[in-house]
Amino acid sequence: MDQLNLSTEGMTDAEQMLLSMIFSFASDQLTRTWTIQQGGPSDVVIYDLANPRARVAWERHRQDAHPISVVLSEDPIPDLPWVLQKPVRTQHLIPFLNGLSDWMAQHHTATAATAAAPPSADPFDTLKQRLGAVASSRLSQAGALQDLKLIISGSVAAGKSTAIRTISDIPPINTDVPATDAVSFLKARTTVALDYGELTLADGKKLRLYGTPGQRRYDFMSKILSRGALGLVVLIDNRVDNPLAELDYYASMFTDLVNESAMVVGVTHRDQAPEPGLDRYERRLQTFHKPWPVFPVDPRKKADVIAVFDALVTMLEHSRGPYAVAGRP
Repeated sequence: MDQLNLSTEGMTDAEQMLLSMIFSFASDQLTRTWTIQQGGPSDVVIYDLANPRARVAWERHRQDAHPISVVLSEDPIPDLPWVLQKPVRTQHLIPFLNGLSDWMAQHHTATAATAAAPPSADPFDTLKQRLGAVASSRLSQAGALQDLKLIISGSVAAGKSTAIRTISDIPPINTDVPATDAVSFLKARTTVALDYGELTLADGKKLRLYGTPGQRRYDFMSKILSRGALGLVVLIDNRVDNPLAELDYYASMFTDLVNESAMVVGVTHRDQAPEPGLDRYERRLQTFHKPWPVFPVDPRKKADVIAVFDALVTMLEHSRGPYAVAGRP
């Protein structure tokens, strides 16, 4: 009997454990063997759309031929081929998986073990192309050329300057000065006005990256920089005394920007302070009806910074706001 590998996005540990138990105790009812394969090649990915991070991932990969995308939802979703009812129950899951495996066999869908990996595009180039499409949509709707910019904000020592340095096409410009107050325990220098970097998009346009100061006394500068921005990345240092309060603060400060664009949250220094976990950030945002995705980020790693920007672009592509890309669902 062929084995099929399944991975999940956005499901809780308890829900994944339930899946494993169903696979084990109801194996005789399954026409093929299913296993949960997190972090490896999968044949099927289940996306829990109640989780903003999972929704972003689904929007990016929903058109991919492999792996097959399955949506986990409490409500029916018309026009989607594979929708699994939430909460997961054995009586629903067994016929669903059997139907899916039969469909894969009929359509000779390759499994993870045999699927040939397509040539992978440079994720940075792909990101720039998509940013260019979003920027062009904004410019065409605005009716005139404007300063194209993204804002990176967040708490002191969260890694804003580092993130810009990691991804900028030019050597970044910063306004760092020696830290002389409590900030000096976290870092030797601190930003007092802004950090500045650039991305050159596919059509030659310059997307300006502005990092705002983390200290509260410079909030007026953050609000000035955010006017007319394409979107917002908020970095939260998980080492601070109350990181969830930091999240509340920045979500509130940039309410006007976020309401007309999109926001993504990156949690840094989780290697030194693993708690609170990402799920607590997500629940906090849902409480305030701000279901923005939350990601773990090491701002020194280009792949991590690209992933956060990629999520922001996905939010903008699929938003119903003024920057939505024409032709996107």
